[in-house]
Amino acid sequence: MPTFRDLKAYLERDGGWEEIPNLARGRRRIGDHWRYRKTLPDGAVLRTKVSHALGDEIGPDLLSHIVRDQLRTTMEHFRDVLAGRPRDDRAPAEEQTEPIPGWLVARLIYTVGLPEAEVRQMSPTEARARWERFTRGEARFDPSRG
Repeated sequence: MPTFRDLKAYLERDGGWEEIPNLARGRRRIGDHWRYRKTLPDGAVLRTKVSHALGDEIGPDLLSHIVRDQLRTTMEHFRDVLAGRPRDDRAPAEEQTEPIPGWLVARLIYTVGLPEAEVRQMSPTEARARWERFTRGEARFDPSRG
C-alpha cells in the first residue's frame, strides 16, 4: 500500500509540481501538510497536499481519489513514476478519434444520399459541414451522381 512518502516522491519525480507555501493570514505557518500545485498546458491548475506523516499508508479509496482527481493520471503512470521508469517506456496512448454521430451518418446516407463509403472517409467536421450545406439548400442530392 503506498504511503505519503510515495506520494511526495511521485510529485518530485513527475515534473511540473511546485511546492507552495502554506500561508495563513499572509504569514507562513508550518501546518501538517505540504501543498503542491501544477499548471497544465491548457491553463488548468492541479492541487494536492501531502501529509507530514510520511510513513502513514494511504487507503485505497483516498489513493484512488488523489490519483484520479488531484493528479489527473492513472495508477499505472503513478506506479511507473515511483518505479523510476521513464515516460518513454509507457505505450503511447492511441489517438482517440471523434466519431461522426450516428444520427448524422444516417442523415448523410439516407437524406442527403451520399454513399456510405464517402461518409466513412469524412471527419466529424466535414460531415457536419456537409449536412449544414444540405440543410441550407446548397447541396441537394443528384441522382446522376450515383
